[in-house]
Amino acid sequence: MPLALEPALERQLFSEPPARARFLRASVTAALDLLFPPHCAACDTPLFSDGNRCICRDCAARLTWIGTNRCARCGDRTGLGSGVMSDCPACRTYPPVKIKASCALMKFGDGSARDLLLSLKFGGKLHLAKMYGELLAERLRATDMFAPDLLVVPAPVTRKTLRTRTFNQAEEIAGCLARRLNLRLDARLLKKIRHTEPQALLSGEKRRENLKGAFACDAKRAARYKGARVLLVDDVITTGSTISECARTLVAAGIGEVRAAAVARA
Repeated sequence: MPLALEPALERQLFSEPPARARFLRASVTAALDLLFPPHCAACDTPLFSDGNRCICRDCAARLTWIGTNRCARCGDRTGLGSGVMSDCPACRTYPPVKIKASCALMKFGDGSARDLLLSLKFGGKLHLAKMYGELLAERLRATDMFAPDLLVVPAPVTRKTLRTRTFNQAEEIAGCLARRLNLRLDARLLKKIRHTEPQALLSGEKRRENLKGAFACDAKRAARYKGARVLLVDDVITTGSTISECARTLVAAGIGEVRAAAVARA
């Protein structure tokens, strides 16, 4: 079954590196593989050391990748042959607030996509952040959302969550994306200042109410970026309530424009 994936993204996942790079990587990873054999993060199938070290071809083929048929406003996948739309049914149901453009790699409803993201968020498989960040960087270029002056800002978590989980998955992905595109990252500009109920348990309207006043900007840092263009990065966009509230907070602090990027779109 062929990958429903643009050639650039498929090359990132499964193309062989140059011969010299293969030799150097093989010499480093061979010993590691004896101790920590790589497995697919979605199905736990063993992976060959000369291939992708995060996901197998079968799971990649089962993912619903978001390609040409998409909404530029909210990043969701649209109907076959629709091309790039300026808005879509998802926008009309949950319109993005203060977001100029959005993009995502895949649909979250697929079992493999869910397993992949939860493996990072709750399974602590931090090596997946590199794959997500690099694939998302390619998606930004493909959708013309990239600009060399973008400031990359991850969707924040509370201090309590950070203590419990020890990392913020959005920050891990954003850091890899920023390095890939040589963009500036600021993980301290936007803060989550109060605990909220898990969004997954709430309806659309309650999601928006749940997040009101949950975010704040560091005033001194915001002053440095007045009028700047921000790329807001998260792992999943569901109804867009989180990115909308984050964007509202950023714009209120003086940010000029907010774009949003996520690994998956529900």
